[in-house]
Formats: sequence, structure tokens, C-alpha cells
Amino acid sequence: MANIYRNIFIHGLTEILVDRSAIIKTGSGKTILASHPMFDDSRECAETQETHQDALREATTHANFAQMQGAYLNKTRGNAATAYSIALIDWFGAPKVLEINVDKWTGEIGETIRVKARDNVMVSGVTVTIRDADDNVLEMGEAVPFEAGSAWWNYTTRSRVTMPRFPTVEATARDLCGNCDSFVIS
Repeated sequence: MANIYRNIFIHGLTEILVDRSAIIKTGSGKTILASHPMFDDSRECAETQETHQDALREATTHANFAQMQGAYLNKTRGNAATAYSIALIDWFGAPKVLEINVDKWTGEIGETIRVKARDNVMVSGVTVTIRDADDNVLEMGEAVPFEAGSAWWNYTTRSRVTMPRFPTVEATARDLCGNCDSFVIS
């Protein structure tokens, strides 16, 4: 078989093709000869594309600063993910309030309202808001974790709530990135 790389015709053709095309090697090892892509110098991003780019920019900024936080470093133990990638994923995932348990709450001071909330990394806080039928805030405050690693949070009431009609109870969970989710019962 002849060596085509020393053929003057092929050599000249290669120079012409290289100037007008791009040689691309795929991940599977194939070599593709294609024309150079042409871009319009005055092209503009679509509005949705800009918001995705902004969100990714904010996520990477968060991940750069948060990758040294203990919650993200603890999540890397036992898996191949880096703290940076876990922080990046956490940015795009909001916590979820799964349940509000008011079984032991009768409206008296010092009773407990339980909230179950989860996040892919960590729920950093839960706020409980109690409103009357006219949507006036009767009481609002922070719940505390039931125990370390538990999904349950306890809120202890500080004021007496009269219940001619059952009030609205809203729980809002936050994660380390500031993402929120709320759940309401009435």
C-alpha cells in the first residue's frame, strides 16, 4: 500500500482542506473532517439562555466559596464527588417541607408543632408562621432540629392562639444556599 502522506496531490489537497475545514477527533476515536462553523458576530442570546447563564454563574460563585464548608466536606466522605460539585448541585436543589404535625398543639403556650423537612445536603433552618383566618400573623419563629441528622424540626409556641376556626400554619425550610420551600396547612 502506498503512503498517501508523501503524495504531492494529497499534500496539496490537505492544505486546501485544512484552511477551509476543521479536523475533529471524537471521543470514540473517529476523525471527522467538517467545514469551520460560522458564527454571526452580532448574535444575541435568547432571554432564557441569559437567565440560565446567570444562574450557572451564581451557582459556580456559591460553589467556589462554599466548597470549604463542613457540610459539603462531610458529604464527600464515602463518595467520589468533590465538595465543589456537591455545592453546585445544592444550588439548584431546593429543600422540601414534607409534613407539618400539629397533633399535640391545641393553641396553648409551650406546645410543639413538628415539621419534617429534607434537602440534598442540609436544611439550615425552618420558620413556622401561624396566621388567623384573615391572614394576620399571630406568631412566627424559628424551629429547632429535633436531633442531629433528623429530618424533624420542633417549634414551641410562645403565645396562646384561640381557635374558633383552625388557623393557617406555614412552615418554610431553607438550605445552605438560601433556597426555600414552604408548606401550608389550614
